[in-house]
Amino acid sequence: MKNKGFIPSIIFGSIILVCILTLALFVFWGEDIIEIFKEGFTDDESVSVESN
Repeated sequence: MKNKGFIPSIIFGSIILVCILTLALFVFWGEDIIEIFKEGFTDDESVSVESN
């Protein structure tokens, strides 16, 4: 019995599972996740740009 395709099938299966889990997270908790991202990426401090 050859296990030639065993490792690639494990890797491919893992990628598919991660995609399905990510999709499920966004379906069930998408609004909460987007709010967390918005809070994390927006700064309350103003950014000063020096012009010459």
